[in-house]
Amino acid sequence: MFRNWFYLCFIIFVVQCSADQNKVENDLLLGLTAINILDNPGTIAFAFDPEKDDEIFFYSIKENRVVNVTENIGRDLAPRWNPSGFQLAFNSRRTIHGHNRPEIYTMDFPTKTIKRVTTTSAPDENQRAAWFPDSNALVFQRGTYFAPARLRLMKNDLKTGTETVLYEAGDKLHAAPAISADGTKMIFQSNKDFAGTFPSRLYMMNLTNSQISNFAHPEVDLGSDSDPKWSLDGKWITFASARNGGGNYNHIFISNVDTGEIRQITFGDFNDSSPDFSPNGKDIVFQSNRYREYGLHIVSIDSKEVRYLREGRTPVWTSRSLSELGY
Repeated sequence: MFRNWFYLCFIIFVVQCSADQNKVENDLLLGLTAINILDNPGTIAFAFDPEKDDEIFFYSIKENRVVNVTENIGRDLAPRWNPSGFQLAFNSRRTIHGHNRPEIYTMDFPTKTIKRVTTTSAPDENQRAAWFPDSNALVFQRGTYFAPARLRLMKNDLKTGTETVLYEAGDKLHAAPAISADGTKMIFQSNKDFAGTFPSRLYMMNLTNSQISNFAHPEVDLGSDSDPKWSLDGKWITFASARNGGGNYNHIFISNVDTGEIRQITFGDFNDSSPDFSPNGKDIVFQSNRYREYGLHIVSIDSKEVRYLREGRTPVWTSRSLSELGY
């Protein structure tokens, strides 16, 4: 009798787990069908490949199609579109370096031509590149997170290969730079006003006079601000922050560059990060652990509705279609 009771409980448990899994999958499907694909064209680039090492992938919401873009020994991470959407910057640990530290690469489309941008001596690493609006230069972080931890922000002229320091100040971590559409401002994260590695805050540099100002700093230090990116029209910056999560959870925020208005866009007991605006500026794609450890999601800026897309991380969005990119 005990054995029959045990088997019955086991069957109920399996059925309930299956029902719960089906509910999650149905919820995700309903979220996807809620997306107006005409309002979300283009291609999302992201990094993912847990079975091997990280590679760059493209995903089209409209076509519901995924393309594996890079394939090599060594992790490819932090993709970033140029303004035209026909070039992608990323950092890679591919073994062709002769070392396993990340270097910056670019990839042109539809030719799929890959070019190495940086060559740096140890212990420096080059990561998180972003484009200047004319696509003739990149800004990126150079340094190391290992003791003595220090990151500086560099500019690389892609035509000449000339490198210049845009910002460095002490043994601090200046990271995740992004340039405004008019090329006059740079947003970045830094721990420059704190004794420890954390928290980080956002800062704005005027590239015409190198003046630094605080950007969207919270009144109470509950957690770091990170991953800033500009909207295409240059009016807004989106970023991840734990300011309203008591330091426990990151959410997505946007801030108006001119007025200083700040809006929280995502909520809940989740870690949301790496946001980027959609081409039409109505939605934000981001990484979150809501359904998977690493999942790509979209949130509507107006309705705050969150929709799961697929597994992946560090997404960035261009209006170019897969066919325009050669796939």
